[in-house]
Order: sequence, then structure tokens, then C-alpha cells
Amino acid sequence: MVAPEPVQPERVLADLSNELMSPYCPGRTISSCPSGQARKLEDDILAQAQAGKTRQEIEQTLVERFGPQIIGYAPQPVVLYGAAAAGFAGLLLLVWAGKRWRRRSVGMVAAGAAPVVGGLSARDRGRLDDALDEVDEF
Repeated sequence: MVAPEPVQPERVLADLSNELMSPYCPGRTISSCPSGQARKLEDDILAQAQAGKTRQEIEQTLVERFGPQIIGYAPQPVVLYGAAAAGFAGLLLLVWAGKRWRRRSVGMVAAGAAPVVGGLSARDRGRLDDALDEVDEF
């Protein structure tokens, strides 16, 4: 049986500093934060890893020290589901309006209303053609 490899402190530091948010640079990870305080925090993480603490223990220590926002932003389910429901309702509204518009234009043709071409109905277009023919004969 092969024994598991010991955790390398440098690997723990790299993982945590690339995944956790910096308490000194909002919106950035610890590794991408240019602050000197972030470098001190990385030194602290490395020291804890070299002392034998696991990744989870170090992460828990940082959460206790800086709060849960260090883990990053996770949207609340209410916001996520609310946005999805609003999008779905909007889609349903568009489908309903499209069907109603189509039903109305199909109903007009079925009821005998002439389809409008170029702003004129076929009947008005015929009358205009007749009137123009009369002018040509004059």
C-alpha cells in the first residue's frame, strides 16, 4: 500500500492565495492583490502550512479572522431564482404577445378584411388604380 504524499506547504499557499479573496483589495484574490498586507498574509498562510496545519484548518482560521467574505461571493438563492423567474415570465409574455398579434392578423384576413400592402388595402389599391386609369383617359 502506498502512503499518501505529504502536503507541500507551497502548494497549500498557492491554492489558498489563488482561491481566497483579499481582505485588503476588494474584488481581488490574495495573490492578485498588490498590497504589502497581502504579502504578509501569504507569509502567514505559508507559516501555518509549514507548521502542519491542513488547508481546511488554515481556511477556517482565515474565515474566523476576516469573515466569510474571504471565501468569495456566492449569490443568495433568492436572488438567483428571482432573476430566473423574471426572465421566464418575460419570455412567456413575449410568446403570448406574439401569438395574440398573429391571431389578430390571421383573424382580420379570415373576416374578409383585405391584407394591407404598402399601407393600402387591396380594395383601396384597386380604387386608386381605377382613378388613375380615368385620369390617363382624360
